[in-house]
Amino acid sequence: MKYIYSLITCLILSTSVPLSGEEPKSLDPNYELQLFVDDSMVSTPVGCTLDHKGRLLVVESHTHFRPDNYEGPETDRILAFTDTDGNGKADKTETYYLGGKHTMSIKSAGNGSAYVATRSEIYRLEDKDKDGAADSKLDLIKLETQGNYPHNGLCGLVLTSDRSRLYFGLGENLGKDYQIVSHHNTKEVTRLKGGGEGGSIYSYDFSDGSLKRIATGFWNPFGICLNKVGEMFTVDNDPDQRPPNRLLKIVPGGDYGYQFRYGRPGTNPLQAWDGELPGTLPMICGTGEAACSVIPYGDHLWVSSWALGQIEEYTLTKKGSNYSATMRPIVKGGTDFRPVDFAHADDGSVFFTDWVNASYQLHGQGKVWKLKALNKNSPRPVEASRLEGENSPSETKKVLEGQDKFKLATLFWQRAHAKDPKTLELNQLNEDAKIALLTSTRWQEKKDKDQISKAINDPSKKVQIAAIRIIADENIKQFKEPLERLLSSAEPNSQLSKVTKSAIKELEK
Repeated sequence: MKYIYSLITCLILSTSVPLSGEEPKSLDPNYELQLFVDDSMVSTPVGCTLDHKGRLLVVESHTHFRPDNYEGPETDRILAFTDTDGNGKADKTETYYLGGKHTMSIKSAGNGSAYVATRSEIYRLEDKDKDGAADSKLDLIKLETQGNYPHNGLCGLVLTSDRSRLYFGLGENLGKDYQIVSHHNTKEVTRLKGGGEGGSIYSYDFSDGSLKRIATGFWNPFGICLNKVGEMFTVDNDPDQRPPNRLLKIVPGGDYGYQFRYGRPGTNPLQAWDGELPGTLPMICGTGEAACSVIPYGDHLWVSSWALGQIEEYTLTKKGSNYSATMRPIVKGGTDFRPVDFAHADDGSVFFTDWVNASYQLHGQGKVWKLKALNKNSPRPVEASRLEGENSPSETKKVLEGQDKFKLATLFWQRAHAKDPKTLELNQLNEDAKIALLTSTRWQEKKDKDQISKAINDPSKKVQIAAIRIIADENIKQFKEPLERLLSSAEPNSQLSKVTKSAIKELEK
């Protein structure tokens, strides 16, 4: 993509288009780049993970825009690669699993098991007879929808260190209606409905199979990770006309602004990409185009940019509950270098898959690289046992009196999931808390129309906009006339005017 932006304090140091035939190179003397698997051993690889034996499990795609004359397997497969002689290149290949369609992500669960996400399901594979190949499949999540585009469904697996939670993403699904269904011991537990609201991130509880949506407003949150203190980050691809790709800090209750129902391009006044709308949260910064994966690496984040052919390192600077960041590329290649997913090894080295070709269609090429750590003190993998804010209660009074949008979003998300939350009157809250309260109604099926009416008559234009978003999202036609009156008094070309006009158009459909 020709647009690469620096937003907030994110500094993009390299925006050049990769050159054809240019071999990828390590730009950091602390790492040596090694070709771990060449294209005679793997084809169109995507997700990867290291298992308990040190094997690199790699998802090999054979179903993503499959040509008519394609000669590969009928389904995807997961290969296991091992470097038995320690020379830096895999010399042993095993098939861990054959099956799946539009497979996206894989995460090792130890002891021969792994979690796998395809476009339409998430399941657990197990190697019960310990022969190195999976022989058991247990379904956890099903996506029921008419949407079938290969890579805007389920994706981005994160497993907590205590094995209590599995986090994953759902793409924008081209706005199609869907039901996402969780299972526990083969029994259905949770059924969540949606469609048009954009992508979301979910939490699956292994103890009972319950499912919660924890954040929304994405395009395609392909890569998700947790750092050592339980902070969650994601990389989000961009809509057609709303660059750049985003690096985001994720909090429970976060609304990150994008909704497919208002158009694919992302330019409707009812859409936001960097916290422009009241109630939406900003990005940390923009990333290279086609960001596919993110991992914590020490105090940094590493991101793969598929389109720019580079691995990017982000140095974070605390900014309230969010961050700003600066970027430097640490691996750079040509047009035939298309990095996708990471696997962080115990010695500090990082493996990553390489789609190789710019074609979305299957093409028979592929590589896997190893960025070998030369410094013995290189960061080792870290895993958090929880997502910050998912289960820990907020200090309600302190948060309500403050102006921290991230903490307010989490507080009202927690309240939306509480059994008996204490009622809060809109007129008792400050402006930011009012906006957060209104925004949190997207986590509830029933909308308080009396509350909405009070909000559109609030003296704060930002509170009014937060209410108008609900009216447009839910298509509550009884508010058409109040919005027309509001529009007549709004300053021309103001955000309030633009949002109100767009909402009225929605109500007229």
